Amino acid sequence: MARLHFIDNLRWIAILLLFPLHAAFVFCAGWYSYYVMSPYSSVAAHCLTVAIEPWIMPLLFSIAGISTRFALQKRTPLAYLKERAERLLVPFFAGVILVCPVIAYFALKFHTGYDGSFAGAVMHFFSSAFTIPYTNGQTGGFSVDHLWFLLFLFIVSLAALCLIQLSRRLIGSRFTSIVMPLPFLFLLFVPAWLLNAAGPNVAGYSLLSYLLFFLIGYTLIASDKVQVSLDENRVLLVAVWIALTIGVMWVGGIVLGQWELFWGSSPLFVLTGWTGALALLGAGRHLLDFSNAVTTYLSAASYPVYIIHHAVLVAVAYYLIAIPVPPVVQYTLIVILSLFVTFACYEIIRRIPVVRALFGVAVQKKDPA
Repeated sequence: MARLHFIDNLRWIAILLLFPLHAAFVFCAGWYSYYVMSPYSSVAAHCLTVAIEPWIMPLLFSIAGISTRFALQKRTPLAYLKERAERLLVPFFAGVILVCPVIAYFALKFHTGYDGSFAGAVMHFFSSAFTIPYTNGQTGGFSVDHLWFLLFLFIVSLAALCLIQLSRRLIGSRFTSIVMPLPFLFLLFVPAWLLNAAGPNVAGYSLLSYLLFFLIGYTLIASDKVQVSLDENRVLLVAVWIALTIGVMWVGGIVLGQWELFWGSSPLFVLTGWTGALALLGAGRHLLDFSNAVTTYLSAASYPVYIIHHAVLVAVAYYLIAIPVPPVVQYTLIVILSLFVTFACYEIIRRIPVVRALFGVAVQKKDPA
């Protein structure tokens, strides 16, 4: 079976977009509480966040579902589960120990004026995990921060594997992809929105919603016929997505300003996110289904870059917001320097065998999911 290069390319593009997204958080206020915050509050930065947030996680979980479909054609369920643990669970725990304390250190310094040692901040970070009520990680207390994605993806992968195995027992070992007409595929935002009312909610969606996106990727979007339909309708999907995004930016970024209370509970948020994911899958199949040295490198780097980037960005932002230059210059420098330092760290990590395993860097690039 031919490899779907556009899936790999969409994944690393989404990961790289986290740099401008998280840098924008530095210049937001109100509803957003971030680890380091500029005294300058920007409507433009806020609009950027509400333009990206709705679709980025639905896309990533759908892509994971698609990749799982092809992975299970080559691996046994046990081998798949072992690979998921090595690529997700091990880096999650390693990141909580090695990466999250760095974020907490700068958050503690910024929000509380802490001037003690890094070791003292690390002690505070881990000891606060046992406090009641639970402390806010964005002010230096314990938090898994951005690594929730790795944990959720592992849980979703495990739950989906159980459902897949159960369905194979009930309907047989041979599984045929479901082909759903585009209007009905589009309407799947409704159950995703309804599921947001159940369970923990992170980045605008619940764990059950992420499981749904994963299963949609596995059962529907993995079908070549569905991919062809998305490709053929890419112009329409992109146009609708842009219109919805403008609406979200107007409502969430301007009308409600920095106090949007509608996030995951809003059908507009979920509709925009799901439309964006479908539009990118269609456009990606048409424009991004290729591979070269650059895309191969970036695809291999996507997981470790995700794990590293937040700590680097927070550290860079902590120092740059103190420089007396216009906020737009600060923002640009935060994005550029964070990218440079993160990839420099990745280059070091991927050359050290034990460390590379902790950050999910495969010895040989084969089948990332």
